[in-house]
Amino acid sequence: MSFLLSAFRHREMIRVLALRDFQSRYAGTVAGSLWTVAHPIAIVTVFYFVFSIGFKSKAPDNVPFILWFAVGLMAWFYFNDGLQAIANSITGNPHLVKKTVFPVEVLAVVQIVSALLPHLAFLAVVTVVLLFNEIPLEAFRLQVFYFMLCTTVLLLGLGWLISALQVFYRDISQALTIILNLWFWATPIVWDSKMMPPEYNWIFVFNPMHYVVDGYRGMLIYAQPKWPDSTETMIFWTITLGMLALGSVVFRRLKPEFADVL
Repeated sequence: MSFLLSAFRHREMIRVLALRDFQSRYAGTVAGSLWTVAHPIAIVTVFYFVFSIGFKSKAPDNVPFILWFAVGLMAWFYFNDGLQAIANSITGNPHLVKKTVFPVEVLAVVQIVSALLPHLAFLAVVTVVLLFNEIPLEAFRLQVFYFMLCTTVLLLGLGWLISALQVFYRDISQALTIILNLWFWATPIVWDSKMMPPEYNWIFVFNPMHYVVDGYRGMLIYAQPKWPDSTETMIFWTITLGMLALGSVVFRRLKPEFADVL
């Protein structure tokens, strides 16, 4: 709670640092922040031609494959890009960490806010695809922000844990890239979870990103909201809040040594 209160007290500083971080990604480019939209559109287009045109992949429930895939990828991009940025937030800002008065714990929040900006841009693109496919923008679709909150809390816990350990073990960032690639294919984003034999369905229940991706799809691409069942919700929040507690404890205990190691 002290970390969360610290983030609230320094909310203006977080806003400024997040905006600066976002702008620095495209500094010196002609297109600027337009690359935020161009990148996901390019990825979705490539996967569409490979899986939908090439492999004739079909989305469940007669949903257009491009929409089904784009919504899942949107949720994944926010998690993937946010976690990789947070993992390097301490080692990448030694000048801030070594300042005794700087609240180092807010660097994770800065990266989350910075990752939210392209995520919202991707959401705008998906909204256009929804309209193109004649899917009405009902009020219940705003419930997608609940699953955005789910991803944010998961990012915060994992981010605090990984960024703290990354200071002492620099191999973590390299291993994280491999883990996230495996995690992507273990999450039903390109493929449907119903393809798996029923005896393996328990694996998806303990994959928090499966809960998030299904939630995004349930709120955005169906005529009526489709919520995950209560058991999945309970398991997700048990894992996520447990990770948040673990990450905050590890971060708090290692924080005094950051400046010495960096």
